Amino acid sequence: MFFIPEIDLDNIANHLASFKNIFKNKTFLVTGGTGFIGKWLVAALNRLELNKKLNINIYILTRDIKSFKSQFSECPHIDNIHFIEGDIRSLHNLDNLKVEFNYIILGANDATYDFSLNAKLLSETLIGGTFNLLDKFTSPKTEAIIHLSSGAVYGDISQHKNGAKETDQSLIDINNFGSMYGLSKALTESILKQYGDQNNIRIINARCFAFVGPYLPLNKHFAIGNFINNCLNSEPILIKGNGLPVRSYMYAADMTKAILQCLNTRNSMTINIGSDEKISIKNLAILISQILKNPNVVIKDQTNHHPEKANYYLPDVSLLKSMDYKESNNLKTSIQKTYDFYNDKRI
Repeated sequence: MFFIPEIDLDNIANHLASFKNIFKNKTFLVTGGTGFIGKWLVAALNRLELNKKLNINIYILTRDIKSFKSQFSECPHIDNIHFIEGDIRSLHNLDNLKVEFNYIILGANDATYDFSLNAKLLSETLIGGTFNLLDKFTSPKTEAIIHLSSGAVYGDISQHKNGAKETDQSLIDINNFGSMYGLSKALTESILKQYGDQNNIRIINARCFAFVGPYLPLNKHFAIGNFINNCLNSEPILIKGNGLPVRSYMYAADMTKAILQCLNTRNSMTINIGSDEKISIKNLAILISQILKNPNVVIKDQTNHHPEKANYYLPDVSLLKSMDYKESNNLKTSIQKTYDFYNDKRI
């Protein structure tokens, strides 16, 4: 089946079974099924169906079905997973699609994707793609849309020591090209809110922060992934900076439970998805070195501005906790599970 640890998938399925009526006889559309978050959501919904027999059907929109199947060779043999070939930037080939979806998960190009050098692609995918998806895939049967948004919509929250709240005003610097991802996600949230209000569809803007777990890209702009990758390659753990930034990391299984549990609401909502177990990058490197028995931590400080000043990228998760949600994995366990996943894949 999926290479995600069986214990994690069963834990997710058992958790979601508490809300089984919201999944029973439902049809999902998932975009971004090859991304980090998308993989977990597809695997979790599939396991929920396999374990609980709720008649869940999952449709995955992908640009290249053959390529997708090559990454997930087991998918063609799973009866409740179906494929739709198309690019969200242009869906003219799907005019005759007959399927109606109860739930749509907009996960194309999550925060693990690097748009920093291509503003046109960013706009076409996140904004134009959203309009295309709404036009082609919503119907009177559509109950809710989950938009995998981002903490980047808050803009500069570097001094929010206790985390950004859903009600906080955005501090995005529109003159900074690096803010375009957050700005596009914020605009998508606004588009979806208006569409949901006009069409009586619940909109769930899940503002995703930082995560760790199987399938997290280890070579992208995530310190925790980079550090684990250093250990896998028997290299010193390299901190590219002063190590003072403070982050928090939620394990992927907990992330998946949180996102899908949001369907158990009657109203539209915006909600932070992340952990409140905060840690500095330096202490994260030290923790990983202890857990994975890599004694070498190297700080390569290339920062020349405010070297003594910490910055924060943290969610306030009070709303998530108010839904009787609890994380099952602490940071130490999450690091070990992620390392074991990638180490086992190399054997």
